[in-house]
Amino acid sequence: MAEIAFHRFADAFQQRLDHLGYSLRKAEDVWPETDRAMLSRAINGKTLSAGNYLLLCEYAGLDPYLYLGRNPRRRTTVKTILDHMVTPSDKRETRDEIARMRVNSR
Repeated sequence: MAEIAFHRFADAFQQRLDHLGYSLRKAEDVWPETDRAMLSRAINGKTLSAGNYLLLCEYAGLDPYLYLGRNPRRRTTVKTILDHMVTPSDKRETRDEIARMRVNSR
């Protein structure tokens, strides 16, 4: 599965704000569809909605695909579970059964 690397995005976004000379207040004024809470979440590496993430990438001139991380593990599906080797279950002797067998053998 793919996920957005928000911490990497946060670093790049903060660098971009610094390069533009924008504080959070200035960015909020210049980019009307943003608010300070969204901008703060962005620079602190917090999760953003997909729409807000793309909006901030567009405003800051960042490529959103640069921060897309792909998990190399394959996801588990019912089919993969069914294909796994299964150890057959076998009857186990418990302490209670062993005690009963001893009592019955007397």
